[in-house]
Amino acid sequence: MTEQNLFKIGSKIIERLEENNYEGYFVGGAVRDYTLGRAVSDVDITTNALPDEIEALFDKTIDVGKEHGTIIVLMDELPFEVTTYRVEGTYTDHRRPDNVFFTQHLKEDLSRRDFTINAMAMTADMDLYDPYNGLKDLKSRLINTVGTASERFDEDALRMLRAVRFMSQLNFKLTSETEKAVAEHAGMLRYIAVERITAELRKLYRGINVQSAKDVIAKTDMLSYLPFFQSIDKEQYIQSRALSLEQEAVVHIYRDSALQKHLGTLKLANRQKTVIKESLKAIEALENGMNTKLLAYRYEEDILIGVNDIIKLNALVSADLEVHLEAAIDARPQLALKNRSELAADGNTLMTALNAKGGPWLRECLNAIEEEVLLGNLINNEKEIVNWVNLHVKNEDGNIVFNDGR
Repeated sequence: MTEQNLFKIGSKIIERLEENNYEGYFVGGAVRDYTLGRAVSDVDITTNALPDEIEALFDKTIDVGKEHGTIIVLMDELPFEVTTYRVEGTYTDHRRPDNVFFTQHLKEDLSRRDFTINAMAMTADMDLYDPYNGLKDLKSRLINTVGTASERFDEDALRMLRAVRFMSQLNFKLTSETEKAVAEHAGMLRYIAVERITAELRKLYRGINVQSAKDVIAKTDMLSYLPFFQSIDKEQYIQSRALSLEQEAVVHIYRDSALQKHLGTLKLANRQKTVIKESLKAIEALENGMNTKLLAYRYEEDILIGVNDIIKLNALVSADLEVHLEAAIDARPQLALKNRSELAADGNTLMTALNAKGGPWLRECLNAIEEEVLLGNLINNEKEIVNWVNLHVKNEDGNIVFNDGR
C-alpha cells in the first residue's frame, strides 16, 4: 500500500466527517513524514466528533480506547485511528495524564503534543495547519517541544527518550532549550516503565544517526537512569558502535561479563535475549578456533551477520578471525546439512544399531555424526552412518563407549 493510497483512503473518512458538519484532519507522524518525503506506513486522523458520533458515522469500527477518544475506523478494509480533539489534565506520576478532556478546537489538541514536528495537521487536500511552527523546525532539522520543554518533560518523562529517538531516526538535533531541559529532568526517567524505555531504545538503534543520540544520552546523564546501561562506563558507552539494541548489549557484555547479571533489567523479549546469548557464544566459538563449516552450521545466519557487524564496528577480534567469520557466513549455502532433520539417521536408528537405550550418549553421538558429515568425512546416508557408528561406538553391557576417546 503506497502512502498516496493511504491518504486517499483516509481522506474518505475526513470527507464523511465534513459531510456531517464535523472537522477532520490527518495528524501526527504521518504528516511529519509526508512533509519530509519519508515513507508513511500508517495514517492517523483527528476530529471534533465525539467517539459515539464517530461510531455512528461508520459501518465498521473498533473501540480501542473510547474513554481517551480513540476509535479504529475500517475503511476499504484498512484500519485508521480516529481520535477526538482532546486536552490533558495534570501528570502527577510523570507518565500519563490523570484526566483527558475533549475539546472542539484543533489548536488545543495540537498543543498537548510533544514536539512541534508532531504537532502539525493536514486537510484531506493536503493543506498544512501548523500553529506551532513545526514546518520551520523540520526545515531546520530541529527537535523542539511544543511550549516550554521543562513542562513537557515534567508531564511525561518518556518524551526525553523520544526526543533522542527522533534525533536518531531523522538525523535532527535538539534545540538548546530542549537539551538543557533533558539534562535537568533526566532523573525523572525512573518513573517510566522499563518496557516503554526499551521500546524507545529499540527504535533509536534502528535510526540513521544512532551515535549523535547516544552522545546526548551520555551528555545529559540520561544514561544513569536507563536499565542495564546505568551499569556501563560512560566513555565505553560513547565509544561503542551498534546497529541494534541487542548488538549494543553484546559489545558491553563481551567487554565486561559482569554486566550479564544486569541484562534482565531491560525486560527484553525472548528472541532478543536469545540473539544476545547466541551472539556471545558465536564470538567465543570464533575465538576458540571452531571450524568454519561448524561455525556456519551451529549459528543462524542473522546471528553470524550481526556478530560480523559488531566485530567490524568495534574491532573486537583480530583481522584473521574476521576473515574466518566471513568465510563461515559464505559457507552456509553450501553446507552438507542445513539442520539435524536432514541427517539420514536419527536417534532410533542409532539405538537399534547399538541395541541400546537412549541417554546422554545419543546427543553426543548425533553431534559427532553431524560434524563428520559437515566436514566431508562421512556420506549422509543411513548405511554409511550405521557403519560409522559400529566402527566408533560400542555397547559394553549397556555402557556406551566411544572408541575415539569421547
